Amino acid sequence: MKIFGFSSKKEVEEKERLARQSGREAGRQSVLQGQQSDLSNLAKGSQVPFAVPFFDVFDPRFENFAVPVAVDGMIVYAVEDIARFNSINKSQNMNDGVFQQKLKGQVTKYVKSVVTNAPMDNHIQVLQLERKIVEISELVQQYVTPKIESLFGINVRSIDIIEIRADHDSRGYRELKAVTTELEADSLTRRQEMSLGGQEEMQRIQLEHQRETMRIQREELQRASRLQTETNFMGAHQADLNAAAQVAQAQGRMFAPQMPDVPPMPGMGGVPPMPGFVPQVSYMVGINGQQMGPYNWNQLQQLVLQGELTHQTYVWKQGMPQWQLAGEVQELTPLFQGSAPQMPPMP
Repeated sequence: MKIFGFSSKKEVEEKERLARQSGREAGRQSVLQGQQSDLSNLAKGSQVPFAVPFFDVFDPRFENFAVPVAVDGMIVYAVEDIARFNSINKSQNMNDGVFQQKLKGQVTKYVKSVVTNAPMDNHIQVLQLERKIVEISELVQQYVTPKIESLFGINVRSIDIIEIRADHDSRGYRELKAVTTELEADSLTRRQEMSLGGQEEMQRIQLEHQRETMRIQREELQRASRLQTETNFMGAHQADLNAAAQVAQAQGRMFAPQMPDVPPMPGMGGVPPMPGFVPQVSYMVGINGQQMGPYNWNQLQQLVLQGELTHQTYVWKQGMPQWQLAGEVQELTPLFQGSAPQMPPMP
């Protein structure tokens, strides 16, 4: 109720309450607009550097030496699903600054875990970490990316490790460096000794091979010499045999070994030779109580002409069971054709 142009106390209080409420609403809208503006920038992609301060890393070979290591890097991310991002990040006070601080905190924690475990899990020497930056970046990408995307609802485009620094002035680094240097020197010495030993072994094998080759060659020469000697001896022996045979043929007589006693068998007959055909025979002949021969067909004919082989002369050849009279051997019948039979003994 107005009195003379003035408002009542109650109306004044109501106006003040409405003004305060209007101011608070305007402020809240301003904050929301600022938040939407910040989040809209995330869709374009943002880069956030991170730094992990010095922390201790242990070499898998020497776990007593703690080496301080620091890591610097950069994460690049974007928001492709705004609804999902808002559902995960529901804080009323969320803005770029707050979000990035939370993001760097999680990234730092995960990167520190990867670098701490890299020497043991991937057999990387601590003193080699600074030169293994590419391998460490790949390990970080594989381990950290899915966790950050799930935790913040963003799309991580890359997580790069820019630098890995070891505190070279720390006691752990110096002690590990000294032990590693000594170990490498011992390893080099052993490799050199093994190399020298390998060369000696190779030389020994080559020497053994040369000795074996010379032994084989020596045996081959001895074998060839023996063969040549045997060949010469056999040639001389054969020449002696040929000479003896010629002498025996010239004399027409040769001694033959005594035949063992064998059971009597029927005589073996022969087929009369064809005209102009010279039978291939070899007979032993008993002359003057001695075994002579063996004689071939021509020699037997000579013996017939000489009168030393008659029908009553005993003969034998291989295969005959015993000595027989030449006149009883059918194969020798042609020898006596045209010759007079021997006169029987006088009574």
